[in-house]
Amino acid sequence: MKVVKAKNKNSTGFISGNEGFTLIEMAIVLIIIGIIIGAVIKGKDLIRGAEQKKVYSKFVNEWRTAYMNFYDRTGKILGDTSNPLDGETDGATCTQLVDGDPGSPPAFYGLSQIGLNPPVTNSTDACIYRYTDSEGGSHDVTVTFDYGTDTATRSSYNYLHLKNLPLELAIALDRMIDGEADGTKGDFVRVNGTALLDWIRTSSEGPTSETQVARWKMEF
Repeated sequence: MKVVKAKNKNSTGFISGNEGFTLIEMAIVLIIIGIIIGAVIKGKDLIRGAEQKKVYSKFVNEWRTAYMNFYDRTGKILGDTSNPLDGETDGATCTQLVDGDPGSPPAFYGLSQIGLNPPVTNSTDACIYRYTDSEGGSHDVTVTFDYGTDTATRSSYNYLHLKNLPLELAIALDRMIDGEADGTKGDFVRVNGTALLDWIRTSSEGPTSETQVARWKMEF
């Protein structure tokens, strides 16, 4: 009768050759997992940064360019509805900025009357850009132009007026426009009511908390 020998077993009872992972192998696996997670996070940051640059280049800065081109062609300020000759913007509606209202004295004009087009956005309103923040929240970033006094410098000027601006986007725009995200210096500042606030000082609000107002000083 043929005797079948049992397979060799180690002292722990496991079949020889199936001892499990060594510490080195586990460490390598953890390193690979860490690299994958880091790549995913970095990818999300790159996508977020690209979207913020798009908001600046395709929307906010395009409105600034439209403002400058309007002045070059007319010698007047875009959105100056109450007195087209006083050189001060008046918080015109989006329809007024785009189409003007030449039938209402004193007559003023928008972009379309002089052959300019408003920026192309991802909404049905030329003055609104729908921005999705890093937490998935949706914000209708709104642009118009106005004239007012900076309570910090006590100077008055025309400015591009931004509303519903998430803090994370405001910080990014400040870096792109002024080179640093302080919220109080340079041409791009945060306004909350009548007080200028620092982006960094209010970081406890979280990355997507909305500011009340941000303004970008125009050259005239």
